[in-house]
Amino acid sequence: MGRRLEVVGACALDCPDACSWVVTVEEDDAGGRRAVSLRGNPEHPFTRGGLCAKVNSYLEYAASPRRLLHPLRRVGPKGSNDFEQISWDDALDLMASRVRDAVERHGGESVWPYSATGTISVLQGCSGSGARLFNTLGASRHVGNICSPAGHAGMGFTVGAAASMDPADLRHSGTIVLWGTNTLTSNLHLWPFVTQGRDAGAPLVVVDPVRTRTAARADLHLAPRPGTDGALALGVMAGLVARGAADEEYLAAHALGWEEFRDTVLARWSPQRAAEVCGLGAAEVDAFADLVAARRPLGIRTLMGVQRHGGAAAAVRLVSCLPAVTGDYGRLGGGTAYSTGRFYGFDDDAHQRPDLRPAGPGRGLVMSRLGRELLTRSDPPVQVLVVWAGNPVVSNPDQRTTRAGLAREDLFTVVVEHTLTDTTAYADLVLPGAMQHEQLDLVDSYSHLYVQLARPAVPPPGECLPHTEIFRRLAARLGITDPAVLASDEELLRAAIGDETRGIPGVTLESLQEKGFQRIDVPEPFLPFAETFPTPSGRFEFASATAETAGAGRLPDYRPPHEALGGLALVSAANHYLVNSTFTDSPKHARAGDPVVLVHPKDAAEAGVADGATVRVGNDRGTFVAVVTVTDAVRPGVAATTKGLSRDRFPDGSSVNATTSDALSDHGGGATFHDNRVRLMPLEEPAR
Repeated sequence: MGRRLEVVGACALDCPDACSWVVTVEEDDAGGRRAVSLRGNPEHPFTRGGLCAKVNSYLEYAASPRRLLHPLRRVGPKGSNDFEQISWDDALDLMASRVRDAVERHGGESVWPYSATGTISVLQGCSGSGARLFNTLGASRHVGNICSPAGHAGMGFTVGAAASMDPADLRHSGTIVLWGTNTLTSNLHLWPFVTQGRDAGAPLVVVDPVRTRTAARADLHLAPRPGTDGALALGVMAGLVARGAADEEYLAAHALGWEEFRDTVLARWSPQRAAEVCGLGAAEVDAFADLVAARRPLGIRTLMGVQRHGGAAAAVRLVSCLPAVTGDYGRLGGGTAYSTGRFYGFDDDAHQRPDLRPAGPGRGLVMSRLGRELLTRSDPPVQVLVVWAGNPVVSNPDQRTTRAGLAREDLFTVVVEHTLTDTTAYADLVLPGAMQHEQLDLVDSYSHLYVQLARPAVPPPGECLPHTEIFRRLAARLGITDPAVLASDEELLRAAIGDETRGIPGVTLESLQEKGFQRIDVPEPFLPFAETFPTPSGRFEFASATAETAGAGRLPDYRPPHEALGGLALVSAANHYLVNSTFTDSPKHARAGDPVVLVHPKDAAEAGVADGATVRVGNDRGTFVAVVTVTDAVRPGVAATTKGLSRDRFPDGSSVNATTSDALSDHGGGATFHDNRVRLMPLEEPAR
């Protein structure tokens, strides 16, 4: 037994919780280190000592025999995952040669740095890893639209930004609403604060088309048709006005366009009309309005589920209006808990250095349209694709087109990964990346107000390297000598944290080093909209000139989903044991299960399928194979499955995203995974 150390770090997976963790390390007499245990940090006010079912076995995943430890070069056809081991020198020479050739022949925009959300930290994740290098090259801009831009647009029209009350303050709410979020699966550490609020008397309302783990615990669960959330919000607001529950004094002082919006809502909407659009009973909408009217302040937690359809920005815009109608944005426990990310204030310009880019607007390539961009863009065509923190073959919509784009023989694809995946199958070069407890990083959250320093607890195994080091080595191979591009991780940290004039309020690298995490310097209690909103008028804007200019309409209104008719509306939400596709190939996460589709008894009978039957689920875009579970956990007309499972879990290698469209939302350009109509087909029916 050697000396034991405890190293404080943070989880940087795509989860709002951004947990603080403690790695116990055993150090031998020669200075070698081995991570022997991992636990949630009991000193962190949000993590409170616990990790989730996904991350508890993180160290076992990191030590898996499937872990990639050396660079690999493709020797088989694209799609085969057939590679040979090569040295880092050979890998970097090959990569630099292809990048140099692409830039010389087609310009910098022929290179696409594709950073996804497998890691969402500041240094190693999608927040800027490699940014200085790719800005220097003049590479295409990666438009990361796969998660939340529709919600950002909708919140921007009303609140002025995708900003949030402190979600932990739901414990002070009079009515708690979890709208389009399965908290017990995707935001677990918020649940104790919800429980505190309920213990103090707050009813819990859950809005979700599926009776999830979270919805099953609600006092009131409403299951609207997918994509009709905006109509439900309008019906509840009409009910609140009819009950005299609108806070007219607050609205006169703090809102713009309220009377015009109120009159429009009353003229066009009612709980009855909303119920018809949503497929609910009018009594359910009335019950929602009754709870909100009786117990205030109203606190609404809304996340990704509500913004996966064509009318997503309009829906989030309308949901954000509810706490304004009740006058609760200025009250502790009142408002919309959307994202705390805006308040961190990282100095992105200093960290990412957009000033290194060549002059001009530059070209943006849309993340969720990877296949389409690879197949159709010719201004110039993408010649080099560099993917890190992502598995787009599993996680992107329109899987068929994604695969076709990646299969281009003239495309040189580099993937940085921990294991072989559906996406590495199409790579020409696979580079072994370090994992979170093996590298220096900076982690924020969209569910709490603590910034965290993640120190490396152990060195990376084999020849694995952090993303930052990979891009530094590539820059050197390309002959780039600018110190800004070759900056160390500590220099990048200091740039992102900023100084006393800009950056994270009240935080320095030295203050972070003391404890590993620090609450950003905002008031406590935190009431960001008590006096003003970050809108042009300084008020909550029911009437928005910004929205009108953007084509979203001066007043909020319902926008239906793109696909509203025919077949079943398929929802593909998060798996309880996976984070996107992370861990999908880990034996420790076998509980994630094989593909299942939940179907209501009425729809199962109409399709002629029984519980336990294996079927094809699909449409004209594609199909996937799943086992039917007949249940009333989904409403009639809705089917549900989970995202993230790799092709190894599917008999024909096609996952749920074989059926999804790469269409974009009304505003913000968000992905529309839940705007997806499918039918159930006998397994013997040929795939289309």
